[in-house]
Amino acid sequence: MKSMLKRLAVGSLSLVMLLGLVGCGGGSGETPAPDPAGSAAMEEGPKTYKVGFSNVWVGNSWGVQCVNELESYLKSDPRVGEYYITDANNDVNKQISDIQDLISKDIDLLMLQAISPDAVVPAIEDAKAKGITVVTCVSPVNTDQYDASVSAKDQDFGRVGMEWLAEEMGGKGNIIILNGMAGLSSAVDRRAGVQEVLDQYPDIKVLGEEYADWDYAKGKTATENLLAAFPEIDGVWSCGGDMTRGAVEAFLAADRPLCPMTGEDNNGFLKIWRDNTENGFTSIATSMPTWLFAEGARIGLDILDGNAPAEKDTVVEIPVITQDQLNDYVRDDLSDSFWANTHMSEEDRVALYGDGQDGTQGLG
Repeated sequence: MKSMLKRLAVGSLSLVMLLGLVGCGGGSGETPAPDPAGSAAMEEGPKTYKVGFSNVWVGNSWGVQCVNELESYLKSDPRVGEYYITDANNDVNKQISDIQDLISKDIDLLMLQAISPDAVVPAIEDAKAKGITVVTCVSPVNTDQYDASVSAKDQDFGRVGMEWLAEEMGGKGNIIILNGMAGLSSAVDRRAGVQEVLDQYPDIKVLGEEYADWDYAKGKTATENLLAAFPEIDGVWSCGGDMTRGAVEAFLAADRPLCPMTGEDNNGFLKIWRDNTENGFTSIATSMPTWLFAEGARIGLDILDGNAPAEKDTVVEIPVITQDQLNDYVRDDLSDSFWANTHMSEEDRVALYGDGQDGTQGLG
């Protein structure tokens, strides 16, 4: 694949940021007395750490931007001396091996997005036993042997979108569901949030649902299959990612009227949403922020500096883009692969997603 995926091969990446200090001399002509303390500080330099991140996979544009956002942060924080990023390709055994490999590199901070909340526990506990600070990102783990976590409530993601959809449909009608990745906790929890709402609306019927891995092409194909099976669809709940853009295109290609659909803050979807508002198309974009990995890095580095957060578990509220806010987020100058809810600098956004780039080239 492109250069980013090469960088993310297991244990292959070691980007080293070398931090130097520039000394200044006086201009009086006199030779100043030596300062032993100052000389020692200059020799030692600032305290830096080795950071390792075990990722689930970068199989879609959201995953790509999450890693880009993390790298953008790691490159900018002077506390980072070296960092390593691994990609488990959604293979739990590979993730365990990745974590063990990162531990062997004498990292100070282990970050991970767990594929399985149980399978990675022995590796996490091994890291803790070796004195490594552990921060979990996005996905939970079934152990208390970690130092901090950062996440957004996936159940809220599903609930907020489904509440909006139920109101748009007047509390009744037929819907189809596009799920994320089978078995992954975030997809399971989002669907559970949907069910919370559906239990309150007995007149809303789920005609069918398919897994589409948060992917544009799979979302389009899944919607085509559901459109062929069901002649009357009044709403679409999407687990997010780039699936809703595919769903809209499938409806248009089938010459079926656009119905209310939930989406996420993917730029490609935001564009097609805006372009079809004149046709009466309505939506809402809930968001799983792409900066959660970067936030995990910041928290972990703060812990290493002796500044642990007041709460062990940081839970971010689900951001929402409404119809009225749409034009504030859509970016015609950036590619469809860009995700709007970002903390990256404008310079990095343009470098990664300007000129039609999809972000997989990385920041270099």
